[in-house]
Amino acid sequence: MPLVNYSDSEDSAHEETGRNEVEEIHVIGKSFPGKNLKRKSSGISTSDLPPLPDAFHDLYASNARVSTQDDPALHGGRQRGTPHVDGQWPSHIYVEWYPTSAESTKLATLINKLNDEVFDGDAKLQSLLQSELGAELPLHISLSRSLMLLTDERQPFVDTFKHFLDKSTVRPFEVHVSGLQWVMNYEKTRCFLVLQLARPVENTLNTLLWASNETAKAFDKPTVYVKAEIESAEVRQRGKGLRGSRPRERSGAVSRVNGVQDCTPCFHVSIAWSHGPLSNDVAADIRSTYSADIKEFSISVKAVKVKIGNAITSLPLSANVIETGGIIGV
Repeated sequence: MPLVNYSDSEDSAHEETGRNEVEEIHVIGKSFPGKNLKRKSSGISTSDLPPLPDAFHDLYASNARVSTQDDPALHGGRQRGTPHVDGQWPSHIYVEWYPTSAESTKLATLINKLNDEVFDGDAKLQSLLQSELGAELPLHISLSRSLMLLTDERQPFVDTFKHFLDKSTVRPFEVHVSGLQWVMNYEKTRCFLVLQLARPVENTLNTLLWASNETAKAFDKPTVYVKAEIESAEVRQRGKGLRGSRPRERSGAVSRVNGVQDCTPCFHVSIAWSHGPLSNDVAADIRSTYSADIKEFSISVKAVKVKIGNAITSLPLSANVIETGGIIGV
């Protein structure tokens, strides 16, 4: 049976009456009514097609492994922070973001402009917006470190995070970009150009971070954005240094919003990277000169993702949560 079953008189009928007859589309033995079907052209433009479901991107979120050894030459000179060990699964909790076409164009233009005006040679920025083949890549807001889980811990880890996520009562929300920033990775091997994020209404990013850190604690894994990191991020926001700089001494406790630790200065979206550190003067000049075009960006957060190995679990934020006290007071 053909995929589309046209009547023998379709062409002449359409020419005589100018009407579009109702045809049948046969898909694996099932028939579905359809309209405006033509032999030579469907009449449907690509702009009319629905977007791909979010789950589709999760199927192709990781590249195939090309070596069983850790080889920086296969990854643009990047060093793996934690060596690969059989039976251990690198894991990450994060919010995923696909910029719009206009936003992607602005970000790519920014990176190219910085490479032309600021960077040169081996220090040039490496974009995180596209793959080597030009495919669009998702960006993300990290809510955990890269954690190593044992095989038997994988599903319990997801279940535990879902428990804390449900307890947090966070609904879908928007988070806005507040400017550019520079962040060193934990190993001090790469410097990242990032979009700094403002604190959303109702402190939702901090609440999601609470759920992630509570999950890490339950499995004796390191948490992210501890007090020293928050203080260092606050120093960067004032334009006095990069991650890794010595933070000023503080005698008081870490600030809290709605009962949750406030880590707002730490939240960011990485868009490019370069080898080695960046001087404070250059970082400050880039922040003040190139931030204007990206401050209008807004990120819609509707789900949190847990990646364990190559498997991704998407946990949607409920739009109809019944609040029963949330995490305040926990």
